[in-house]
Amino acid sequence: MRRTAFRNILAVLAALSLLAGLGVGSALAAKAATEKTAPGKAASEKAAPQGFAVEAFRKNFIAGLASRPNAPALDPADVQVDTAEKAASFAGTEIFVVRGALAPKGGQAQPFTLFVSADGRFYVSDIIELAAGKSVLKPARDKMRALDLKSLGHTLVTGTGARTVIYVSDPFCPYCRTGFAYMMGKTAAFGEFKLAHLPLSSHPGADIACALMAWAADKAPERSLDFARFAYADLAAPSVQDRSPANLKQAWVEVAAAFLKRFPELKALGDSGEAIVEALVGSSWEASVREDMAKAAALDISGTPVSFVDGVRVEGFDHARLESLLK
Repeated sequence: MRRTAFRNILAVLAALSLLAGLGVGSALAAKAATEKTAPGKAASEKAAPQGFAVEAFRKNFIAGLASRPNAPALDPADVQVDTAEKAASFAGTEIFVVRGALAPKGGQAQPFTLFVSADGRFYVSDIIELAAGKSVLKPARDKMRALDLKSLGHTLVTGTGARTVIYVSDPFCPYCRTGFAYMMGKTAAFGEFKLAHLPLSSHPGADIACALMAWAADKAPERSLDFARFAYADLAAPSVQDRSPANLKQAWVEVAAAFLKRFPELKALGDSGEAIVEALVGSSWEASVREDMAKAAALDISGTPVSFVDGVRVEGFDHARLESLLK
């Protein structure tokens, strides 16, 4: 899937809107977001190499976002530049690949990778050398993509196989459940199987299930696979008539109570579904889920499931494609 300037900007805005649209955003993330501080100017300037106008980039990026409908209030200080390096020269213009995060005050930081002109004015989606029929930016893009994938997801299965698989999914998505069951039948092929959480707004309670899987990965790693199997096979999706705050909270409580019944060790968080939900508010496990969501958005992932097999992207549950990649 080729990334365009328009889609990349929308991906950034979509990631910010997750805070308002998802269950994680409307209750859990709201408290946690207040703990984040925006990056300072010095951090960006330190990361900028000679020849790249980092301050111009920050100002132009924000100006472009401000023109989009329902754009959040942002200023150049909200643009964090982690690294920038020369990617190519094109018709006398140097193109830099810029990695960083849009980090608004009181919001979830959204990572980005952009190809930008040296003067910070233009975003470049791609440059194709017609005579060779290939992308000039592909080597730098592949390098950045490999870095993005390296940090995505949390190890669930390690084995003696040759494949590294990253599975981006929602435990209440029926296709994700089918895909997860399929993946669990392919563990002999895995050197590593990583699960990345992307709870969708259409599935109330999925965010709590993901946060509890993150808790298991942190506090009870020997049980993390059991938590995931439960979430993707046995956990019932709450029935919600509408997305009122009361109904969403009830969905979270139902999910937490179901996990508690199945996994008594969760009493370390609380002795009821209500207590567990409260313990997850502002927690590192809730933050871990939000980080997965932000990284997925930066990779243009908006639906589930998406699998990466040794870096090869597979949209949806494509049985034939996965079979060929997991041989």
